[in-house]
Amino acid sequence: MALYGPSTATASVTANTNLVTVTGMDLTIVTPGMTISLGARDRKTGDAWIIGAVTPNGANGGTLITAGSIPTGYANAPFVIDTTGYLGTDVSYAAATSLSLLQTLATLFGPATNLYSGARQIVLDKLASTALGRIAFAIAGRTWGDLVHREYAYTPTGGSQIATQVMELRAFPDGSTPIDALRVDLSAGTVDFRQNEMAMASAATVDLGSAPAGRVVITGSAAILSFGAGKNLTRLLRFTAARTLTHNATSLILPASANIVTAAGDTALATSDSAGNWRVRHYTRATGYPLISPQVVSGNCGATGIPAGVTRYFAHGIVAVAASQAYQPAGRRGRFSKLRVATPGPPGAGETWMITLQKLFSDTALTCTISGSGSNDASDLVNSVLFEASDRWSLKVVSSAGATGTNCILFSMLFEAID
Repeated sequence: MALYGPSTATASVTANTNLVTVTGMDLTIVTPGMTISLGARDRKTGDAWIIGAVTPNGANGGTLITAGSIPTGYANAPFVIDTTGYLGTDVSYAAATSLSLLQTLATLFGPATNLYSGARQIVLDKLASTALGRIAFAIAGRTWGDLVHREYAYTPTGGSQIATQVMELRAFPDGSTPIDALRVDLSAGTVDFRQNEMAMASAATVDLGSAPAGRVVITGSAAILSFGAGKNLTRLLRFTAARTLTHNATSLILPASANIVTAAGDTALATSDSAGNWRVRHYTRATGYPLISPQVVSGNCGATGIPAGVTRYFAHGIVAVAASQAYQPAGRRGRFSKLRVATPGPPGAGETWMITLQKLFSDTALTCTISGSGSNDASDLVNSVLFEASDRWSLKVVSSAGATGTNCILFSMLFEAID
């Protein structure tokens, strides 16, 4: 086969078109049925495109119309024209080319191949340091991409230009302009990748793993009980409205182990493990307020006496027979914990004072007991109780039948506001 392409001649074509502009070559010898290979002059193999029409422009070049669309764009690229006309169809030519490629790959990767002591490699080596080592993936009707090894130059703000070698995975949304999706800095051994942001509507299950995006905007106001079963994922979330994230100790673990009512502009970082269970690692309010605001609630029930064998209810400066007479509003959604109490003296040998946090006329798990003749204080540093803003609390003291009368009970609790 006769090959033709002067060393000064170049060809240009826009991706996904079939109009090739040639300069520096007399096209009068080129006829329909010949083929053109773009991108190099130092090899014969490679993709070749059937020439369907030729329009010469004197000795300077002209234009070629290929029988099929060329998926890769070229600008002033070297080329080779095979002047032996191809008389078959586009389909048969593509089949013959694919068969040749498959035979080459079968030879390279076959069991008898033993390159570099068993390491099977494809090396895209180029002599020019500015050249690209590139594998392009293009299927008709689909957005295409490539994997390319190239030099990358950038200028940090306030600094000087820096050049480094990179391996990039790129997308071509418009068919011609590459957009970096993932970049490996071969000098530093580090990775930089781009993450898209996609919107998902709130629902009982918002399947964060179903969208190919590292950032998710959650719209709507439906309560969320699950982030789906996606495994080993990381997602940055942004909320546009108020809705409830429901804590689950296994599958949706939230900070403070409590439900979170979101607000517009709030953000969160969530990760899933190998079993598909999610944990919210960080949650940030758009207002700047912390998710948990701890404060100490403390006081002294005052001088009113609490005799033996009775039940009383108290808060700061109040001792009452009925809980409703001592109740205090929580005022904010939050959690009570770390109950500590102290009395002027002990209840006596074999006697007790049991102090329990009440929530709307019911005992809670937050409780402690002062007992015997050697102690006048006690604490519960293990249990905690969640209150809504409208809930009310008081402390209940149960004095055993033979206990010494007491008063002035000191108390303190930690209240962690989570609204």
